[in-house]
Amino acid sequence: MLVGVGVVVLGGTGFFLYTPQPATRSMAELRDAGIADGQSLILSCPERLTAQTRRRINANQPGQLRKRQTYARVARVAKCFNPDGGTCFKPADWSARVQDLEGEIIVPSLRQNLAGVDLDASVADDGGDSSEAVDDAWQYRLDNCTAYRCQTYDAGQAPGMPWPDTPCGALNRLWVETPPCVVPACVASDGGWDWLMGEPGHEPHPDCLATYPVVQGPRGEDLGTLWPSCRTFDARYAVGTQCIPVECGVVAGDDPVDVLLGY
Repeated sequence: MLVGVGVVVLGGTGFFLYTPQPATRSMAELRDAGIADGQSLILSCPERLTAQTRRRINANQPGQLRKRQTYARVARVAKCFNPDGGTCFKPADWSARVQDLEGEIIVPSLRQNLAGVDLDASVADDGGDSSEAVDDAWQYRLDNCTAYRCQTYDAGQAPGMPWPDTPCGALNRLWVETPPCVVPACVASDGGWDWLMGEPGHEPHPDCLATYPVVQGPRGEDLGTLWPSCRTFDARYAVGTQCIPVECGVVAGDDPVDVLLGY
């Protein structure tokens, strides 16, 4: 049985996203059900991490998550199905071969819940399908995901991840990617977070500046390298030694300092 997660938008095309249930379905059972027959891809989405997802990431990429970090961009092996029986993405340019809301993507490592799962045994990734590791993180921004080819995935996006074979060598593989954004380390001398750091009456701002187009003049002109304030911005335009890699946003109601930074 599959459970619908929502619609993930990839290159402007919507795909129905599913996860297997019950949570105890093994990788062998999924293969017998034909899930392995779909086109392989790597689906990278911003996720709100659960305790089990953190355990899986920490087992394979120790030191890549901060102590209380709750948000991260996680890449997972996925399978895509085209109703015509062919591929979902063209091998030449990786553009979609399906119309909007025709294709279906299944993420074998993700579960709606973990009922019946042995959590201690469901952590390590041994590089193959003998691992039954699964988890239950929340892919909260399905409009901000990316699909990658397995064959050309840049392992540099997966810091500290050992690659025993190709990235898609196991149905249930996952790893945390280098975050796409940064935030200046606005930690005051008393250990608290100061949103106004760098302003009059506050401590000097950290060494984390932004370049165009993050900072620009009233007419959109390039103003060079400037202090962006204590907010997240695109890591590609960051300059300095005190920029903290983070996800770009959080779910409404969550405290960004506590769950995004998790320092």
